[in-house]
Amino acid sequence: MTSQYRMLGYIQAGPTCLDLTLKSVEEPAETIAESVKQGQFERIILTGIGSSYTASLISAPLFAWYSPVPVQVVDSWEFTNLPRRLVNEKTLVVAISRSGERGLVIDSLKRAEHDGAYVVAVTGMPGSLITEYARLTIVTQEGPEITYPKTKSVICCAGALMRLALALADRSDAEAKKHVIELRAMPEVLECTLRHTERAVAGLIPAIEKHELIGLMGTGSNYGVALEGALKLQETSNLPTFGASTCDFHGGLVGGVTSKWLVVALVTRQDQNLNLGVLHIARELGAGIACVSEPNLNAAEQCAHCVTLPTSVDSLLSGLVYLVPMQLLTYLLTVAKGKNPDSPASMDIMLKALLPPGREEPELRAKSLSEQSPY
Repeated sequence: MTSQYRMLGYIQAGPTCLDLTLKSVEEPAETIAESVKQGQFERIILTGIGSSYTASLISAPLFAWYSPVPVQVVDSWEFTNLPRRLVNEKTLVVAISRSGERGLVIDSLKRAEHDGAYVVAVTGMPGSLITEYARLTIVTQEGPEITYPKTKSVICCAGALMRLALALADRSDAEAKKHVIELRAMPEVLECTLRHTERAVAGLIPAIEKHELIGLMGTGSNYGVALEGALKLQETSNLPTFGASTCDFHGGLVGGVTSKWLVVALVTRQDQNLNLGVLHIARELGAGIACVSEPNLNAAEQCAHCVTLPTSVDSLLSGLVYLVPMQLLTYLLTVAKGKNPDSPASMDIMLKALLPPGREEPELRAKSLSEQSPY
């Protein structure tokens, strides 16, 4: 697939950038984890907004599985309202901002620093504002991403956080060691997923275009993917979209579905019965249904529009793989609607709202998108 837009090239570069990121974060991840294991902290809080927040949610199951202390994922606006007993000298705050310039994230860091918390910044931009408030910075290795909707940086951020989560495991934990090996192999898995799913995702576009609303749902790591997919679809195509956990859909949200809707499930072996059950309800209510499924399940038999992944991945890591078809879906649907996925119409307004006064998006400050080299 060729394109005049940068976004597709960035999606295709994701696996290579993830590989570089995973190699670069080994040392800082182990350094941070050692401080936690020595009892320096009683809790960990991950905070960010937008795709940084969804990347945190994608990694959250691994943190829950392996961290010796409680871990919370809190969006940066809510972080500024947390009580002092949760943000103090015994708190490790991991603040995520790809640009390092998001106002709400900077506000959360100022609050954390004021209350004595130890702040780690995860960013793709060394020397950005976020690094001024951090005691340690993890720099992801996606390189320039000169588009408003970020793709390869989300994969790199989620991968970096997953590596940090695994570093928190006990050194004798054989399962954690297995997960580290699987995570290091993820770039190759993502390459395979890109090749295998591109045509299948393109085949969904005619069925999707006719719908006025899209609901995305998943469990575990894929809950974060559902939120990320909804965020990207709204940023680029302007199609009303929301993401939710499959349990929330099952618990009542599906009741509002009509024929105007398309409901998309991210199906794994662990949650197939729940996801397919909700899709059945949605179909009974007249909605269109689609799914992304790991192989060797019966999802394709029950769902006419199904993208099947080429390989199964452990559920704690699966969010990285499911991100790929969601990013392809965003790109292809936006182009099909005749819109520019690199520079959405709302971009300037959104950036003005997100950035602190006097700050600019690092890669967009010098020239317009059309004046800069693709990669």
